[in-house]
Parts: sequence; structure tokens; C-alpha cells
Amino acid sequence: MNSSGNLTILFVAFEFPPLNSGGVQRSLKWVKYLPDFGINPVVITIEVDDIGQVFRDAKTDNGLLVDIPENTIIKRVHCESPSQSRNKIWNWLSIYFSVSEIFKKTWKKNLEINLPEIMATYKPDAVYVTLPPFAMATLWRKLLRRYDIPLIVDFRDAWSQWCVNVNGSYFHYLAKLLAERKILKRADAVVCSSTQIMLDMQNVHPMVDGGKYTVITNGFDEDEIPQLVNLEFKKNKIIIGYVGSFYYTPEYRDNIFRPWWKKPIHRMLNYVPRKEDWLYRSPFYFFKAIQSILDEHQDWKERVEIRFAGSTPKWLIDQIKAFGLENNCRHYGHLNHDDVISFQKGCDALLITSSKVIDGRDYSIAGKTFEYFTIGKPILAFVCDGVQKDLLQQSGSAVMFNPDDNKQSVTTMLQFFNGNIKLNPDMSFIKQHHRKNLTKKLAGVIREITTKNL
Repeated sequence: MNSSGNLTILFVAFEFPPLNSGGVQRSLKWVKYLPDFGINPVVITIEVDDIGQVFRDAKTDNGLLVDIPENTIIKRVHCESPSQSRNKIWNWLSIYFSVSEIFKKTWKKNLEINLPEIMATYKPDAVYVTLPPFAMATLWRKLLRRYDIPLIVDFRDAWSQWCVNVNGSYFHYLAKLLAERKILKRADAVVCSSTQIMLDMQNVHPMVDGGKYTVITNGFDEDEIPQLVNLEFKKNKIIIGYVGSFYYTPEYRDNIFRPWWKKPIHRMLNYVPRKEDWLYRSPFYFFKAIQSILDEHQDWKERVEIRFAGSTPKWLIDQIKAFGLENNCRHYGHLNHDDVISFQKGCDALLITSSKVIDGRDYSIAGKTFEYFTIGKPILAFVCDGVQKDLLQQSGSAVMFNPDDNKQSVTTMLQFFNGNIKLNPDMSFIKQHHRKNLTKKLAGVIREITTKNL
């Protein structure tokens, strides 16, 4: 802590602007607002030229850099490009026997060279590490062994309990669980982006001090939120928009749900601690309801338009064809952040979905949800039990659909199309998620752990 009472933290964010991905917004906004609360972040991230080498299909947006305060110190440390052997068997083995991303190896050498000087120059009061990539957990736990310094670990997503795809085997899962436990024990504070992520961690790591955990969700920046425009009956088009990725692939889902005896030999040992159905995160059940409406009500066929901003995977095209919605869907591709806002404002309603945890509760809140709150348009929520559903219900901004009840979904959607559903957002609840309020909470966590270590 300096004479002014300000704190300095090393702010480790492997994903950081100008990289434009869902993972950068949370880190970017912490960096933007932390100085307002007397905390100066020294950002540790990869070089700009590394982005295209370490992220598949990486997109960049220099416009994001505008949000970074001018006096912010950013230390960009080169990360080696992951190498691929020409030997396919060796490549498969290297992936199979890994429980986190390769970055813990490719970034380690240059960090070891640069970190001593960074620590000596800036004398940080604490280190903050955001995950994923989950490789950062193991990497930074080892890098900090020589330093007696408080550590905050921010879980933007779940790790050991995240089942978008299978683990190689039960032993892979145990290794991941052990790595997770080690970073939880080393951390002085653990921040989770949802209550369910925290509860899931506490369930599998009961020996970790529960007092370390704090829930801080994602949020939004806008100070003025427009009044929600309820849909009135329209004789022309109703435009429904979706922004971003769905984090679903048919192959990964098949890996989870196919019985082990029906799998190829090299996949027979695959393991998941629980089953998550990410088909629910795709627009499948939304499409199903729309198809039913268009089949039964021919007058809507020319009036429903569905717009997608983001990548267009083959499975999405296949779903659209399977439901006969080719004439109703438009694809805008990847957009920069300013264009995303314009895209959303041009829609009558915005679609949100969630995965389904079998016999459990979904733990993920899509970051776009909070931005949706600020657009002033109804949210069409095809969501399962979990924190995403809880948040949307509390907000009062969403028309709620049960993906497993198509009849109910069709009835509710028709009521919405005909202007018979009126939403009344709870603005006091929504404004709690302004990033200034959320950053104040994070600043409190930082000050608490640094005070304990004085």
C-alpha cells in the first residue's frame, strides 16, 4: 500500500483486449473501475501478436481498449505458440493426458523470466488471477511459491464440475479436482460468477474454508437504462435476436450421453461427474416452438425473423434446416461491440438459453444477459432450473419458457406475439448489477485480504 492508501495488484488476465471474446469483458471492466476504489491494477497478459497464435479463430476489437484508463500499466509477456507434432498419435496422447490447457507450459518460461522484475518494480499488495483458461490456476500457484503474497482467484466459469464435454477418464477428473483443490487452498479469496458455481465447489471441496468465497456476477456499464418497450401487436415482422456463441456441439453431447459400451475403444473410459445437456443451450427448443407456430398459423411465416450475431457453426445451419426455418433466419457474423449494441437495439426481442444439469441446477449466467437488461427489449428465456432462470425471473424483464413443454412454449409465444404479455422490470434489482457496484464489492474483497496479511 502506498502513502495515499491505494493498493496495487497484479491483475493476471490471459484473455484481455484487444482480444474480443466473452472472456474479456469481466476483466476489462474490473480494470476500468478498480482505480475508482483506490486499487491500481498492473495487468499481466499476453502480447497482441500472440492472440492469433494461441486462440483458435481469434477476433480482435481495438475499440475495447478505449475503456482502459490511460495510466493503466499493462505488461504483455510473450506466450509461445502451442506446437503440433506431425505424429497424430503423439498429438492425441498429449491431449489425452492433459487436464487443462497447454498455456501452463507455453507461457511459463517467459513469465519466470519477467515476473521477478515486475514484482520488484511494482511491489504489488496482492495477485488476482482470472479463470479460464484453467491452466492459469496451476501455473500461477507454482509461480507464486517464492512470494508471500495474497492471492485472489476469480472463477468466471466452473472448472471440475463444468461438463460441456467428457473427461478422458475418472482419473482425469480426479487430477482436475486435485488441481482445483490446490488453488482453492492456496487462494486467500475465491470469487465466483454465480452462486451455483460456489455451491458446487463447496460440495466437492468441503475441506476448503467456506469464508473464502464471494459471489460477484457479471454486469453492465450503462448509467441510464431505457424503459422496456413491451411488444405490441405487429402486422409486419417481429425480429428476435441472439448474440454470441451457444457453447454446444453435437459431438460433445454425444460423448456425454452415449453409453460407454457403444463408444469407440479410446472413449470407453470417458467420465463426467454429472450429466449436462448442452442441447438446451442451443436454440433447438426455441426453434421447435417457432416451427409449431408457423405450421399451425400460416400468417406468421412471413412475419417472424430470427437474427444471429456471432459464428455460424454447421450444426446451427443443420438445426435451422431441420426445422424448416431457412427463410426466417439471418446471420450477421462476428460483430464488434458497438455493432452488437446496434444489432440488439434493432430487434423486438432478445433470445437467451441455458444448459440443463440433469437432476441438478445450471450454474452459468451468460454475460450477454446483463447487456440485454440495458437494451430495453423483452428477453425470451428458454432456460432450465438454475441461476440464469433465477436472475431473469427476479429481473422482471423476461418472458419465461419451459424448454421441456413445447405446448406451453407455443401458447406463451403466441401471447407474446399478439402483444398480450406485459413485462414490468424490477429496476432496483437490475441496477445492483452495474459494474461500479460489483467492482466496489471486489475492491472490498481485495482490501480485506491485504489487511489480514499486514
